[in-house]
Amino acid sequence: MARPGTNCPGRHPPGPCVAPTPISPACARLPFRGGELTTPAPDGEDSTTVDDHGAPPLGALPQHPRTIPPKGAFRDFLAAVAPHRLALVIVAVLSLTATVFGVAQPLMMQHMIDATGRGGDNPWLWWLVGVTLGEALLRGAQSYMLQRTGEGFVGGLRRSLIGHLLRLPMRDYAETPKGEWISRLGSDTGQVRTIVTSGLFELVSAVLMFGAAVVLMLSLDPLLFLLTLAGVIIGGAGVTVMGARMRRTSEVTQAEIARMTAAADRALSSIVLVRSSAATQDQAEHVASFARRAEASGIEMARIQAWVQPIMTLSIQGAFLVVLAVGGLRVAHGAMTVGELMAFIMYLFLLVMPITQAMGAYTQIQLGLASYDRIRRVLDRPVERSGGSSEAAGRRQSGAPAVVVEDVHFRYGEPPVLRGVSFTVPTGSRTAIVGPSGAGKSTILSLLEGFVDPDEGTVRCLGQDLKHADLEAYRRQVAYVEQGAPALGGSLAENLRIAAPDATDEDLHRVLSAVGLEGLVARQAAGLQLELGDNGAALSGGERQRLAWARVLLQDPRLLLFDEPTASVDATTETMLSEALDKMSRGRTTLIVAHRLSTVVTADQIIVLDAGQVQDVGTHDELVDRCTLYRDFATHQMLV
Repeated sequence: MARPGTNCPGRHPPGPCVAPTPISPACARLPFRGGELTTPAPDGEDSTTVDDHGAPPLGALPQHPRTIPPKGAFRDFLAAVAPHRLALVIVAVLSLTATVFGVAQPLMMQHMIDATGRGGDNPWLWWLVGVTLGEALLRGAQSYMLQRTGEGFVGGLRRSLIGHLLRLPMRDYAETPKGEWISRLGSDTGQVRTIVTSGLFELVSAVLMFGAAVVLMLSLDPLLFLLTLAGVIIGGAGVTVMGARMRRTSEVTQAEIARMTAAADRALSSIVLVRSSAATQDQAEHVASFARRAEASGIEMARIQAWVQPIMTLSIQGAFLVVLAVGGLRVAHGAMTVGELMAFIMYLFLLVMPITQAMGAYTQIQLGLASYDRIRRVLDRPVERSGGSSEAAGRRQSGAPAVVVEDVHFRYGEPPVLRGVSFTVPTGSRTAIVGPSGAGKSTILSLLEGFVDPDEGTVRCLGQDLKHADLEAYRRQVAYVEQGAPALGGSLAENLRIAAPDATDEDLHRVLSAVGLEGLVARQAAGLQLELGDNGAALSGGERQRLAWARVLLQDPRLLLFDEPTASVDATTETMLSEALDKMSRGRTTLIVAHRLSTVVTADQIIVLDAGQVQDVGTHDELVDRCTLYRDFATHQMLV
């Protein structure tokens, strides 16, 4: 082991060359969270996930609760549904016509009763039947158009949301558990649908019917209408106050459900680690704590709604009793006919129905707007840049390096991860980056992939400054094999074609054979359609690693980036993959981050990184002679 402070002479400024520090036994039972080890944090603070290179994965930052009050959510919602205006106009016409038919029925009932009392022909019965049937048909057509429009709107919203979610900067994924995003896409969009299907137009229809009923009630008997209006005002005031509380409570409920989904997703995604760590009960309690909070918030919502119903019932029933008593007296004194009283009572019920309908619609709109505001916050987040500079490789100078990193500084928080890192990777060469855990090796790969931008300095790859590059176009020329080589849920063929969608079955068999996975296909009746399970659970660690290599062979990139490419394979497979790496590297630029030096001893250059700084650059033999840190690595791995 090197002594702290020992320098590595070489072409770069010397610095401390410290050997890897053994992991303390105290770290053996660090708190579990999301399938990774986390550093303990004080109560009330989020702990920050740390990878084995000493930095949060792909730019993770500590989470800080944010409360953004809803502003202009309804105005934004109306702008969002504007493309469906034609369908909404049709629904409005159907609703208006049905309302006219509805309010005409009490008048026809009045004429029918009065005509029956006079004797003779009474055609009003048939008119009443026709109008009632017409209203029913119009309501059915309105419901269909409304549901169809709602599905179309929510479908478009979901497509926009998933497209936005997949283009967020990598730091956003580190800050927010994926269960939160899934909650926006699932439950929140479903809640928004109710604004269209059972909120907005029910409210409009209720207002129209309410207005018509008011006009006709005034024409029949102004005194009875004023008595009815008093009860309506009392009930409406109560609903308005409770509606604001409903919206706030709904936001809390949806937030707790999202946290519960995220916590459950973390535990289920890492069920092997949970079980092997005897943490099943702890994780169950962790998820249940969010479920209890959601339950408490739901009970609070039920308590609010429990107040709304009695308020409305008492106000309307009180108005009905007053109308019945006063109206009976007016009929007895000849101030109105029995038919007029019956019509007024029917209009009272028509008044009650839209009020109840409006109350439910107002509640649905408040709940939907709370969800829409949460979705809008996601859609307002900036996405990863695209459509920037796309310099063609042919325009750069012949012989220019494929990768140039100049004086790069980068930090996730404190302390900085990279401090003035500079190196070049010649085109067509194979370069390795080695160093102890926490040196910043994986962070360099994140920079080269454009997942994060440097705080200072420049990163140029394939002739492009990545701060201004079209990252989507750039990544089509780059293959990146992550540490751990994750696999998609789905079939073997789907996993292979993710980077090469046009590959034929023959291409898939060819690359599987090249990495030693052809036997896996031969043993399974499903062949290339073999289901790999969530995150490739049906494969061993080594098989997932080889699957990742097979994807690289299909992609045919110009730049290869490997993070611990043989970390999960045995010695025999390592030898086979090293031979495959030799073949893949021909004519391509390759950069490898590795702890196992046997993978990189034949590299054209090896960069020794420690504490976020380049300590030395050279071949294996050169570094063994002059760099104490590298020589310690090689000695421990019996390469010296």
